[in-house]
Amino acid sequence: MTRLWRSLRLVLLALVAGAYLVLDYLASSSSQPPLYAVLIGAIPLTAGVLLACWNSAFRVPALLLCGGGLLAVALNIDRLLAHAAWLYFFQHAGIMTSLGIMFGSTLGSHEGALCSRIARIAISEPLDARYLHYTWKVTLAWTLYFAASAGMSLLLFAFAPLATWALFASLFTPVSLGLMFGGEYLIRLRALPGQPHFSIAQTIQSYRKYTQCRDAK
Repeated sequence: MTRLWRSLRLVLLALVAGAYLVLDYLASSSSQPPLYAVLIGAIPLTAGVLLACWNSAFRVPALLLCGGGLLAVALNIDRLLAHAAWLYFFQHAGIMTSLGIMFGSTLGSHEGALCSRIARIAISEPLDARYLHYTWKVTLAWTLYFAASAGMSLLLFAFAPLATWALFASLFTPVSLGLMFGGEYLIRLRALPGQPHFSIAQTIQSYRKYTQCRDAK
């Protein structure tokens, strides 16, 4: 019964993710998208801003400011619909840029690299210098990936048809993210034989623990 529920949950999540990507593409590729598509597409950005305000040292003023911003958007919803593509662009390019900065800012040492910290959370035993050197290179690879994604997003939005940029942001980005995760896992198995390994799901869980510990400080 537990296995069946897990399978159904995975199927449901896949359907929800697929529906979101389709709506995201339809809304970001249209000059006059429907309101529901824009609102659904803005969920990640809105949730991220609200979470940042909640974790801020100035929680109440930040939440009030955020609420005022959301009210201003609601009162000017027609303008939002007329410039929805810009909302999606800033959301996509902003996320790629911030992730690139987050990964790149930890490249000062092998031990302090973000992927090294995640690996230490996922693996209970101490990691040797070879393992940490590998995780540093993985951190560098993710930094370059996010930088390239942000740069490509800017170039396509500025010079290519809107539908081309929307295809890149809404469909190519999640596919390439999955390929990065899967490819890194397969490379790790070959590059570090006999070493302890962790799955993609454990990587995501360890990253969540890392961000929770970081925010708690």
